[in-house]
Amino acid sequence: MKNYFRYTFGLVLLVALMMLGLKYLPAESVEEAGLKPVNILADLDRGNTVEELEGLDAEAGAGIRQGGYSVRSVTEPDTTASTDGDSSRSVSTIFVEPEPVLPADSAVAAPEPVDTVSTAPVQTGSAVPVRDYSPDGTMMRTFTGKLAGIGQMKRPLRIGFMGDSFIEGDLLTSDFRELMQSRYGGGGVGFVPITSQVAGFRQTVGHKFGQWKQSSIVNSKQEGFTISAFRFTPSEDSYVEYKGSSHKKHLDRFGRARLLFISKGRSVIRATVNGEEEFLFNTDPMESLQEVQLDGDFRSIRYQISDVEGFTAYGVFLENPTGVSVDNFSVRGNSGTAMGRISPVLSEQFGKLSPYDLIILQYGLNVVSSQVTDYSAYRKQMTAVVNHIRRCFPGTAILVMSVGDRATRSNGAFVTMPGIRAMVAAQEQVARDCGVLFWNTYDAMRAAGGMSAFVKNGWAAKDYTHISARGGRKIATALFDAITTAQ
Repeated sequence: MKNYFRYTFGLVLLVALMMLGLKYLPAESVEEAGLKPVNILADLDRGNTVEELEGLDAEAGAGIRQGGYSVRSVTEPDTTASTDGDSSRSVSTIFVEPEPVLPADSAVAAPEPVDTVSTAPVQTGSAVPVRDYSPDGTMMRTFTGKLAGIGQMKRPLRIGFMGDSFIEGDLLTSDFRELMQSRYGGGGVGFVPITSQVAGFRQTVGHKFGQWKQSSIVNSKQEGFTISAFRFTPSEDSYVEYKGSSHKKHLDRFGRARLLFISKGRSVIRATVNGEEEFLFNTDPMESLQEVQLDGDFRSIRYQISDVEGFTAYGVFLENPTGVSVDNFSVRGNSGTAMGRISPVLSEQFGKLSPYDLIILQYGLNVVSSQVTDYSAYRKQMTAVVNHIRRCFPGTAILVMSVGDRATRSNGAFVTMPGIRAMVAAQEQVARDCGVLFWNTYDAMRAAGGMSAFVKNGWAAKDYTHISARGGRKIATALFDAITTAQ
């Protein structure tokens, strides 16, 4: 038999040279073929320095197409394991793609200019301040006044985070919650939905469930959604169980548990506290949102529903009666525009049961594309959404939180995606148009070196898009400093 072993080294060298050569193929040609650029030396790229990130702003529009964008939704099985094998449901992911560039003589209106001049910051002592665009400039001051007088409040000061996968699994919000509760008091993880696609990933609450049917505002055109964006219908075998967590401070115990639901029939709710004591609640038929509340020293609570006809659950609050409560309302793939369909009537009922002092809107990550720098259409949609949320929760401070940094490959290096800066400008204009607060997440990340530094330090995933737990803490700390030092 002929021995081919001596050819092995040459074959390996040839393959390595071919792989290295693929790096130098024009990225445009590769992408047109439906492939991704190849670079086996990607992990050796140094990425952006802070100075280079600063210089990118001047180049944002160079050579970029000015077309619009289209949105398509792909539904596929969820691959995230849950604690009860209940992650087999489908997940909808939104993809944004550039529209074809129209001929020059096409009758298309020019994009609206975006004013990029910011007002004076409302606070000092922080690298990235909160900007107050309220008509009288007092929205932020009113909220910080509530923080200062939190000892006199007879309920929790409540902050709601509405967002997408950037905060999924309680990333960022868990650290923000811990910082707020360490300074101002409070405990518990706040609002938790009945089921979750990331129950096995989220470490701030133990969460088991089974036999519930889930509906999302992203996947459903039906009515009956509020700020939580989900609703759940049970069967006679349904259950949900929550346990405190030692992953962060103030989460191992909670002093109050509240189940929010609508019961159009006469159902029975069985609550088991700490695996021992049981409580039974008979619901009254009502069309409006209601709750059952238990106070005590809780480490766990389990709910089961019987006579389920006409019963719809929204979630459970695990909190303390006073201090700060921070609720995570993340929806994977949510561009934010769907939140314009939340029910004003249901949201008013939700707000009466759980009054909010600040709602933070974290959206846009699912809309940004490297080939799009005109987000005027999205800006108009989100302006309508923010105004709708203000009507649903009157008197509540609203803060628009911009997208963070996101990197893409250009000439062998990772640079900020040009669409990011365009999106940040559009989101700040939304805050101006609606007269609410604005905080620049992109600037906060750039101050720490940008997405390349985040990936290098393990603060973000190597998709150069999603932050890790440590990256979430960096951003949460910057946001906490911006809010708590505002004047």
